[in-house]
Amino acid sequence: MNRALDDNLAWHASHLHRFAPGMRLLATGDVVVCDSGLADDTFNTVAAARFDGDVDARIASVLALLDRPYTWWVGPGSAPADLSDRLLAAGLPIPEREVAMWCPTGRRLVDRPVRVASTSLELADWAGVVAANWTPPSGTVVEFFARAAPWALVSTSRYLIGYADDVPVAAAELCYGGGVAGFYNVCTLEGARRQGWASALLSFGLDLAAAEGHDIAVLQAAQGAVSLYERLSFQPFGDVIEHAWRPH
Repeated sequence: MNRALDDNLAWHASHLHRFAPGMRLLATGDVVVCDSGLADDTFNTVAAARFDGDVDARIASVLALLDRPYTWWVGPGSAPADLSDRLLAAGLPIPEREVAMWCPTGRRLVDRPVRVASTSLELADWAGVVAANWTPPSGTVVEFFARAAPWALVSTSRYLIGYADDVPVAAAELCYGGGVAGFYNVCTLEGARRQGWASALLSFGLDLAAAEGHDIAVLQAAQGAVSLYERLSFQPFGDVIEHAWRPH
C-alpha cells in the first residue's frame, strides 16, 4: 500500500507532462521529476523517490534540475526512511503534512448530480472549480488544463464534476496508477460547501473505480478532512509530507 500511494501520486503528477506541449519529465527511475513549464509548484513535482547509496548526493543532483518552484512529496513508500529530514537539511521547508488513507472501492449512494468531464468545456468547468481553491483564483490551474485538455480527456484520470442547476460547484480527480485509484483536488465552491458534494464526488468515484477494475482507492487528506473520509470507510495508514523548493 505504501508504494502504491507513492506510485499513484507520481503518475498523477506526471502523466500529462509526457504529452502536453511545453511540459516534460526531467527524471525517472529512482525518482520522478516533472516540469510543467509554469512558475507554479502545483504542477512542478518531485515524487516517488527511492534512493540508496549516497542519498544526499542524489538529493543534490535532483535539486540541480529544478529552476522554478517545485513541490517534493515524501510519501509512506519513499526511501530512505529519513528522506524528509534530509530534505529539511537541504533547505526544503514543510508547508503541509497530510494523512495517507485507503479504502476498498465499490457501490456507494450518490445523492447529487455528478458526472465525468467528457468535453473540453466540461474540463474547463472542472478546472474553474479547482482554481477557486486559491485566493485569488489560480490562473495557472486554468492554463495547465487548457494546454493539456486533449490528453487529459483520454488519460488515466477521470475528472469528476458536480453541477447544481447546471452550474459547476464541486470537483475531484480520480487517477488510476500504481495499481490503485487515487483521489486528488477534491473541492467545492464556497457557496456550495456543507451540502454533501464532497461525499457525492467520492462515492461516485469509488463506484466508478470498482466498475473500471480497481479494488483499492487512496488519497491524501488534510487533517481537517480526515473525519469526512473516515465516514466513507477510508482508513489512515501513513503520512504524506510536502516539501517546498524555491530556486535561489
